[in-house]
This record gives sequence, C-alpha cells and structure tokens, in this order.
Amino acid sequence: MLTVIRKRPEVTTEDFRRFMEFEYGPTYVGLPETREYVQYYLADVMTDGAEEPIDAIIRISFESQEEMQKALKAEAYQKAHEQRKAYMRESSVGIHSAIVERTVKMV
Repeated sequence: MLTVIRKRPEVTTEDFRRFMEFEYGPTYVGLPETREYVQYYLADVMTDGAEEPIDAIIRISFESQEEMQKALKAEAYQKAHEQRKAYMRESSVGIHSAIVERTVKMV
C-alpha cells in the first residue's frame, strides 16, 4: 500500500516529521502483520500551484490483503488514526492510500 500525505497547514514540517517518525510510524512497525514500512519525506519541486505540496509518501507491505485488513482493524492502528488528525489533512487531497496491484521494475 502506498499513501500520499499532506500535513495540515498549521503544522510545521519539523513537527510533522517528528510525529511521523516517533509516534505514527512505530504504530505500524509494532503491528505483527506489517512486513515493511518506509517513510519518504519530499521536497515538492515540480508544483504548478494547483495543489498543495506532498509532504510524505508511505510504503507499507503486508503478506496479503487479508493481513492488511487485520492490521487496519487493530486497536493500535485505530488509536494512531485518531492521533493523525492533528497532523494530517483528512481528505483525499491530504491522505490518499492505494493498493499496489502490479509493480514493473525497469532498472
């Protein structure tokens, strides 16, 4: 699963990254279903001003969709979901997750 994240405008980049690295991210790492969790912090240089810059992309891997669904129902995830409201925009513009169906590695 890949998730594109935009922080809330009133949250500083430093506070957002601290939250992600030391509070939100460890929640996923602590779930037994998580196989990989990677945070990419971005400096959006190709913006046309039509949308706010993207602050982070998160890559989370699970063994199966069933394992992913189990993780997303866990109490720890639900708690993190509530905490993120103070840092992330709660809309498709702010948080957008997608399941990777196919990967083509060219190099």
